[in-house]
Amino acid sequence: MEQIRLLTLGGLTIQSGGATMTGASTRRHRLALFALLAMARDRGLSRDKIQAFLWPESDAERARHGLNQLLYFQRRHLDGGGLLLGRKTLRLNPAVITADVWEFEDALVARDCERAVRLYTGPFLDGFFVRGVPDFERWIEDQRRRLQQRCAEAITTLARAAAAAGDHRRALIWWRRAAELDRFDAETVRQLVAASLATGDRAAAIGAAHQYADLLRSELGIAPDPEVMRLVDQVRSSIG
Repeated sequence: MEQIRLLTLGGLTIQSGGATMTGASTRRHRLALFALLAMARDRGLSRDKIQAFLWPESDAERARHGLNQLLYFQRRHLDGGGLLLGRKTLRLNPAVITADVWEFEDALVARDCERAVRLYTGPFLDGFFVRGVPDFERWIEDQRRRLQQRCAEAITTLARAAAAAGDHRRALIWWRRAAELDRFDAETVRQLVAASLATGDRAAAIGAAHQYADLLRSELGIAPDPEVMRLVDQVRSSIG
């Protein structure tokens, strides 16, 4: 059997043999189960918790039936029984399936920040939803924030390391990536402005600060961080 790959960063898809799987095996509840178990990893997830996430409005018997039907389909049509392990607590079999989020978190543990950032191709389960499952939606948001924050920390580590080595252009590339990840973070913008100045690009420094200020005013209705604007004023004064 070809190994299955689960992609959760930037969307939610399943691949087999490098091709994206479609049809009944990728219906939303089935994909949601994969996502839940991927994040639980070796700990697994109890049937009760899965049922509460995916069948919140059903009574216990109907929720059990829904999960049993889903598991029956998986074992009969997708993997012949090897993909899912456990009975009361379910988990994915890493001998059969890989997941980008596992590789992302493993890279962070190994302090391989560049690999982690490469693997982070977008927000967790971006664009994926299941109707009528509010706890699952909240779980997605929590995981999305956590993984984005971990990616931001990895980018910051790379940017600071590049600056410490005197490679300001490389640092600027990383700070730009950080700003793409969180456009509202004042510290990231301050570092982006400073990195632009370190490369001698004053126009880019001023442009980044004004873009940040315009974004805050237009989308959040708040004033920009005064430290960012003070830094821009100092740049302008030095030009004059």
